[in-house]
Amino acid sequence: MKEENIHRKTIKRIEYSAIMVFFLIIIIIVWPSLSKMFYNMRHDSAITSTKGTIETVKSFYVNVNLTNEVALPFKVVFTKDGYTYYENGKKVNYERQLNIKNDGELPKEGSVEIQTDGTVKVENLTFGNFKCNQTSEQNLVCDKDDN
Repeated sequence: MKEENIHRKTIKRIEYSAIMVFFLIIIIIVWPSLSKMFYNMRHDSAITSTKGTIETVKSFYVNVNLTNEVALPFKVVFTKDGYTYYENGKKVNYERQLNIKNDGELPKEGSVEIQTDGTVKVENLTFGNFKCNQTSEQNLVCDKDDN
């Protein structure tokens, strides 16, 4: 009787070990796909957030221009503490400070500049581990920041 209990316990341990090994193998097989999927989701999120920030800065520029004449280039520099406005390279404080309202998160650092020809220049907008820049072809490029 005692020998039978020991035999059952041993079989249960082997069964549990086999199940654990099976799940471990499945995780090892699926892990690269999951990692790639999560990377793509964060990358797409950074691109979407950058596009949203650009549109927010453009609409902010239009709103400010309704009450004050705003000189170009108009630049918004983002830091972890907030953001600062620049007109024609000089820091500006508006009489009535307007807040940038964005549906998503604001970048931790970087800048968006509306240039004199109306194009937008994006430099190092940081969302999570991604830094986004705008190339000369007006395409957004977001690369993972390994720092």
